[in-house]
Amino acid sequence: MTEFRLLLLVCMTCVLPLAQPLRGDDLNASTTRSDYARNVAPILAEKCLQCHGPDEANRQADLRLDRATDDEVQRATLKNSLLARINTDDPDLRMPPPDFGKSLDASERKQLQTWIESGARFEGHWAFQPISSVVGADSSAPTIDSLIQKAQDARGLTTAPKITKRQWLRRAYIDLIGIPPTWEEVQAYESDPSSIAEQVVIERLLDSSAYGQRWGKYWLDLARYADTHGGAAIGFTSFPFSYTYRDYVIQAFNDDRPYDQFILEQIAADQLGLEANDPRLAALGFLTVGMQFRNMHDTLDDQIDVVTRGLMGLTVTCARCHDHKFDAIPTRDYYAIYAALAPSSVPGELPIVEGYHVAGVTQEQRDAYFAQLETLKTQYDEMARDQIEVMKQRLRMQTGIYLRELAKGLPEQDVATAFLSYRTDDIRPVVYNRWKSYVAGLGSDDAVFGMWHQLTALPVEGFSAAAAQLLAALAAENPDAAKIPEHHALGAIAPKWNPLVLETLKSKPLDSMLDVADAYAELFTRVHQEWLKAVQATALEAISSQTVVPDEDAQHLVVNSPIYRQLRRHLYGKNSPTDLPDEVAAHLLNRTIADSLAGKQGAIHGHHLTSPGSVPRAMMLEEPNTEQEAFVFLRGNHMALGESVKPGFLSAISEGSSEFKYQPGMRRLALAQAIVSPDNPLTRRVIVNWIWQQHFGQGLVRTTDDFGTRGTPPSNPELLDFLATKFLAEGWSVKKMHMHIMLSDAYRLASVEVNDSREIDPENEQLWRMPRRRLDFESMRDSMLKVSGELDLSIGGRPIDFSTSPSSRRRTVYGFVNRDIVSNLSSTFDSANPNACTLKRPDTLVPQQTLFALNSDFIQERAARLATLVMETDLADNPARVQWLYRRIHSREANDDEVELACRFVEARAVTGDSAIEATDQATQRRWESLAHAMLASNEFSFVD
Repeated sequence: MTEFRLLLLVCMTCVLPLAQPLRGDDLNASTTRSDYARNVAPILAEKCLQCHGPDEANRQADLRLDRATDDEVQRATLKNSLLARINTDDPDLRMPPPDFGKSLDASERKQLQTWIESGARFEGHWAFQPISSVVGADSSAPTIDSLIQKAQDARGLTTAPKITKRQWLRRAYIDLIGIPPTWEEVQAYESDPSSIAEQVVIERLLDSSAYGQRWGKYWLDLARYADTHGGAAIGFTSFPFSYTYRDYVIQAFNDDRPYDQFILEQIAADQLGLEANDPRLAALGFLTVGMQFRNMHDTLDDQIDVVTRGLMGLTVTCARCHDHKFDAIPTRDYYAIYAALAPSSVPGELPIVEGYHVAGVTQEQRDAYFAQLETLKTQYDEMARDQIEVMKQRLRMQTGIYLRELAKGLPEQDVATAFLSYRTDDIRPVVYNRWKSYVAGLGSDDAVFGMWHQLTALPVEGFSAAAAQLLAALAAENPDAAKIPEHHALGAIAPKWNPLVLETLKSKPLDSMLDVADAYAELFTRVHQEWLKAVQATALEAISSQTVVPDEDAQHLVVNSPIYRQLRRHLYGKNSPTDLPDEVAAHLLNRTIADSLAGKQGAIHGHHLTSPGSVPRAMMLEEPNTEQEAFVFLRGNHMALGESVKPGFLSAISEGSSEFKYQPGMRRLALAQAIVSPDNPLTRRVIVNWIWQQHFGQGLVRTTDDFGTRGTPPSNPELLDFLATKFLAEGWSVKKMHMHIMLSDAYRLASVEVNDSREIDPENEQLWRMPRRRLDFESMRDSMLKVSGELDLSIGGRPIDFSTSPSSRRRTVYGFVNRDIVSNLSSTFDSANPNACTLKRPDTLVPQQTLFALNSDFIQERAARLATLVMETDLADNPARVQWLYRRIHSREANDDEVELACRFVEARAVTGDSAIEATDQATQRRWESLAHAMLASNEFSFVD
């Protein structure tokens, strides 16, 4: 065992990056960059803008430090006062205030002083500026390398040497498909003298289905993909069809779907004129596969975050409660985007995705699935229909309790509690709000509720007398009371004011609006009861044994009377308060009924989830054609409505107005078009930076998901805009961007130190070396399966829970992602948090990672498989077997020292006192397993050089 530990230590040895010294005062180096964007703006954003930024409500001293101004007073303040305030020792005058916790250090004060003394010139935030056209020296066409070289020369940097062809090939394979090349592929590439050999390799990898599996996973991180709803304290609920979005993403990358089209489909596929069962409808999982909050406003906030931070690198959700403290994003912009997304909802039945192949499913299983689904749906629909009708009849009997609350002036109720349980006599907030808006929408001349409005306008003092006088005046406008019976006849026309309402109100002592509400309640209760009796009686007339009653007979007065119809319109009419859509009514049922229905709905959900014949469906949205008024929520409180807003975009990049034009029912499409518009400088910068990050371990903008004022400016602005320009010119092609990046000299740099460059640019901002990167969890697992000959590269299908199906050899991207319970293994290896949009995973080195390498059953099983394979070969001796393992695992040949050390290990006898046991085939197998285990756990295998 001691020898194995020594061998493991040798195999795991790797030249890791040296600890980077802290950056010191590097003000002189800033002369090669935009002084304001690189050095001044970040200080202002971090230390000043919280009190002197875009947030007008919290701005102090009426001083803005986020943009230029024509105000001579402010400029004088900057020049004459600001310098004194940042340098003073007086704690009462110093800025930022000492108790703010963001004091300026010496280098920051010096930088601000230089800026102020030079005129305190502001520049617009770089990310909001139009993407600039970049030209090379002497107007020659620029390249990635020329722009990098230009920045390096300006700082006197020397680059690391180039890597070998074998190292480049492994880097390319890991980057594009997430698994290493075989020894045969290395040999073929190294022996290819062609000048386009690298291009051929890249094209072949991009054409591989494994490419979409690798890069699709990066996008799924961004889209906060998971297979469970999230938020469960006990247990969890799985999505039946989340995998269709995952498979859509993988296929889109393999197809090199133009990025602008890719975005349009993920935000508005249902509005692109696609067929009803088009597979691209699954793209809407981008919006729907996030955490399923109970509060719809939180769900929309999550969708706004993935749309804005994920696609444009802006923390727009900070403006949910107040204007953004650091960026030019007012609260109005947040609710303009909210208004574009809020009307959409998930349809009652998700569409089947056609052309989606599910391996191993027979027609018999499909038939059984549909048959059982129809049975379950019928059971649910029948019970829901009956119970919803019962509830509506009860709500009509309860008109009085809602009118009494209206009379009290109860404000609109919070419908976010709609998930709570109810009893029969509970006031349901949804129903109350419907009554409130319904009555408010009726004019004072309405035959039934016009009297309510006019009575409401009376003063509280002397209400009784004023009400009597008002009712007498209204009664005088109606026909003589003796003629009222004529108005009950079939085909008659009702008087101006409903006689039954007038009669009821006049017969009651009315001391307040509560008495008025009780009078209306008594009348509506009677009308409802009489209608139910009349319906029953008229239905019985259809029995052949009964006497036929003429339609115009007096027995049918309740049915025929226009006076009664006026009243019933408010109980049964379309859009009346009790005319609830079934999908709304289903959430308002009594607890026992709701639980029973939930069980039946759960049975349908479970059937979709577990039936072998379950067909894939798209987790789509649908949007109504009707207009829906939207408002700013004051301080984020949806019960406190501010100014009205129209669906729109970000005013900072929309020429000052957030509002956009849209066709009815196509708000999301207009939003998506604004995001991918060539005039929007953010979207292209963010995506090319994201692609660059996956290849180099860090973006040109380090804060990949924050291009705002608190994010880091680009280390090479010209290069960023060059890539964004080329991306548009080449049809938004992600694959072409890979080609440009991977054929550059920068991509060939070794991961070794250059001491002089380290001193000048300790953070490697100008890419004088390639950062060394550890394999992410997915690539590590897939690579181990690849070298052991077990990797299953099949595409698509339901997720596999590797914790319960450890024998599965599917690629890791197809693993079950549990939003509720993130596995220890995933968190140990920095997998993305599925609860949030993740553009860049954390990057840590912790002991648990090494412990996994030493103790994991998964690695030991792969090692056992490799040992079996090497023992089954027809190789003549151990040195040849060692070479076989090195070629298999490391895609290279072992040197003499490595062969000698490995042979000594596998041929040695353990000091156990029982050499006979150690001489058996079983013992030999164990030693080869240990050797393979050490190589799989080595840094050479775990890191991309």
